[in-house]
Amino acid sequence: MRLEMVWIILGMACVTFIPRFLPMALFTKWTVPERLRWGLEYIPVAVLSAIVFPILFFDGGGSLHFQSRAVLAALPVFALAWVARSIWGCVILGMAMYWGLGFVL
Repeated sequence: MRLEMVWIILGMACVTFIPRFLPMALFTKWTVPERLRWGLEYIPVAVLSAIVFPILFFDGGGSLHFQSRAVLAALPVFALAWVARSIWGCVILGMAMYWGLGFVL
């Protein structure tokens, strides 16, 4: 292996490790106020919505287009997420629904 590749791998390891380690190391003794903790709970939902909804309602060019296969696959996944709150169940159901609808639609 060339030396440049070793440096690239070490650099990527540092860039990945530091943003995860520093907040943990600096804020372990800091008590998060309850209102801030309540607000931070909505970040995963907001990020997931920002990822999912453009896939469901926009085509590759950025114009509004109803992606029927994706929406039909997403509806039971949303229901499962609401009821069971199982990440793996949602992933498996979503993949199976999208794949299965590929044969029908």
